[in-house]
Amino acid sequence: MPKGARRPTAKSMVLAKDRELECLSLRKAGATYDQIGDKVGITREGARKAVSRALAELSAATTEEAKEVRHLELERLDAMLLGLWQKASRGDPASVDRVLRIQERRARLLGLDADPSRHVVVDAVDGVDFTPVIIK
Repeated sequence: MPKGARRPTAKSMVLAKDRELECLSLRKAGATYDQIGDKVGITREGARKAVSRALAELSAATTEEAKEVRHLELERLDAMLLGLWQKASRGDPASVDRVLRIQERRARLLGLDADPSRHVVVDAVDGVDFTPVIIK
């Protein structure tokens, strides 16, 4: 650990996390940042930052959980596809229909089907580097 860095279990870090959660709870209950600051004993700006940090941490946790769920769902779809593939490749109409539905679901989960209401503009520099920009 770098010199001067705090351990996440240090008492001050635990207290700071508790304060962030308290600030978030007060904000969810409708308290203003001034009210939160008064209640917790910090400034209005400190209250705003504490709520912002708590929300960012929740967002990161939610994003990671969503990735895990998406991965599990893709594995299930792959297993179903494998079980139907031979029948579908021989032309069984019911199996073909199921395979197509599984493929549609996979494409939605992976974002492969383009939204027709969006247009992609490519910004090219010397025909090599590009940054796609999605315009709604």
